[in-house]
Amino acid sequence: MYDSRLIGTWRSDAHKTSLEIAARRDITTAKKEKLQRFFGKLELRYTPTRCYSHLNGQVSVNRYIVVAKDSSSVALLVSDPIMGDHIVHIHFERSHYWIILGSGRMREFFKRVARPTMKAAKVAKSQYV
Repeated sequence: MYDSRLIGTWRSDAHKTSLEIAARRDITTAKKEKLQRFFGKLELRYTPTRCYSHLNGQVSVNRYIVVAKDSSSVALLVSDPIMGDHIVHIHFERSHYWIILGSGRMREFFKRVARPTMKAAKVAKSQYV
């Protein structure tokens, strides 16, 4: 299975994620400020079978497969050499998507940076139709 909504490049959205953090009442202001420094740096590029992560000059590649999808989300089974196989549920909203972080009490938002070219999209689609 394949989900064309995912294909392309996405970047962590520091502003939208910081609004999520600011709304939390169970985190002190000092901890919120420290936490917000982590966001806005991670860039993810999805192909039909791999996710390329770029963070602070480091690149990692993880294979994934789409295990389920609906009109607003997709569930991926990600193969990660450090964390092992795990499921990531991605929720789409216009030009953004979000994922649950940690214990599920906070979301990180990503915004689309680039879509694949028409030629690349056609090649990718032809491989999975």
